[in-house]
Amino acid sequence: MSTVGTVLPLVKSPTSYLGATASTVVARWDPCRGSPMRAVPTAVAWSAVRHVFVQRLRPVQVLARRRSAHRLEARLMARDTRLRVAIATPSYPPDLGGLGNHVHDLAAALADLGCAVSVMSQFSTRVKARPPLIERYSENLTVRRFPNRFGGHRFGYAPSLRRYVEHNDGDFDVLHAFGSHAPVALAMTGATDKPFFFSPVFHAAGYSRLADIAHVAYDPVAKRIFEKAEVVFCSSNAERDEILRLYPFCADWAKVVAITVDSSMYEGVEPFQTDRPVILSCGRLDSYKRVGSVIEAMTHVDGGAELVICGSGPDESRLRTLIDRAGVAGSVRMLGRVSDEDLHRWQRTATVVVSLSTHESFGLSLAEGAVAGATIVAFDIAAHRQMADAMGVSAAFVPTSATPETVAAALSDALDHPLTSVHRELPRGWGDVARDTMALYEHSLASPRQSA
Repeated sequence: MSTVGTVLPLVKSPTSYLGATASTVVARWDPCRGSPMRAVPTAVAWSAVRHVFVQRLRPVQVLARRRSAHRLEARLMARDTRLRVAIATPSYPPDLGGLGNHVHDLAAALADLGCAVSVMSQFSTRVKARPPLIERYSENLTVRRFPNRFGGHRFGYAPSLRRYVEHNDGDFDVLHAFGSHAPVALAMTGATDKPFFFSPVFHAAGYSRLADIAHVAYDPVAKRIFEKAEVVFCSSNAERDEILRLYPFCADWAKVVAITVDSSMYEGVEPFQTDRPVILSCGRLDSYKRVGSVIEAMTHVDGGAELVICGSGPDESRLRTLIDRAGVAGSVRMLGRVSDEDLHRWQRTATVVVSLSTHESFGLSLAEGAVAGATIVAFDIAAHRQMADAMGVSAAFVPTSATPETVAAALSDALDHPLTSVHRELPRGWGDVARDTMALYEHSLASPRQSA
């Protein structure tokens, strides 16, 4: 059978390559030589071959490379003797708030001890500057971020975070979830069979009317988190007491591992140059933080001090209105969100650091202010008192029912009697926190509570 004039179909018209008008390539076959002769121009033929490679072969090659890389990673992980810790959290720096800072400090300290730490955090898609989705802080610490799809900032939930844990649970030995007031920890309880640990960072009461309503529905469901946890980590005895009031069944595995402040972060930090003493309030601006009460107290504070407020949040616009209405715009400065570097400088600048928060598990902003050298003025709640005792710092406590005049008197007295030395050396560091945490991980791996 003659093969002269055989038509060889193209994957795609050569018109798309070189602008030719033909839609097929006609090659003449020489039966003696057994090869095509006088085919289309070489450039057109090469373009067709390249199209086949790019569109058909390269994806196969890329997939093969990825599978090879995953197999190599799996072999390396199999030989890895490090304790592999996965941490799931509703927030992480650069998000503002004590919970995110708590997670970062613990994760970094665990990594320093040789653990392979993978942090999985959520972030709000409403923020203007989105953080990187994957961030490698060190050889032992990687952070992955997943976008919230619903629930807003306070109760946000990222379904892709749970899917990631489900598909990659072979990459870690333990899973540690943070935050009792967001759905992340609850979602993690069914995502893996690996040993599960929980740090509630607990506020028993809501901090808004909406939060109070949410707690009524959420608290019974949250019982599942406390039941599944090998260990419930509490930052203070005050937090543990609040937890056991609602979930008394977990008394045997609710353990206090007090957190701390890294005093080295203030070494070499220069305070701002100011012409009057500074009272500092820092943290997320929520109604339960009672920053408005500090603003109202400024109308009665003597000595020409300035209140500097660092932070942002849902209460920000109301506080700005309050400043104008109270007539204290000349003595109150709202800076909004500031960098860590500037926050540390303001903490070193402050004569007094104040917190009138009614719900805290530890009181981290006060602890940082004390380490930086400021005097503490705070609401008299158990978490604040236990923080001061644990860190060996003095504080002026005012009752939660205090009037602006009473708060102003405490602030004025603290301004008149500033600290003369900086609390640099603390009896406990984040390395101690990480060692205590790691010991509980390893004990549970050796003797799981859930299998008892």
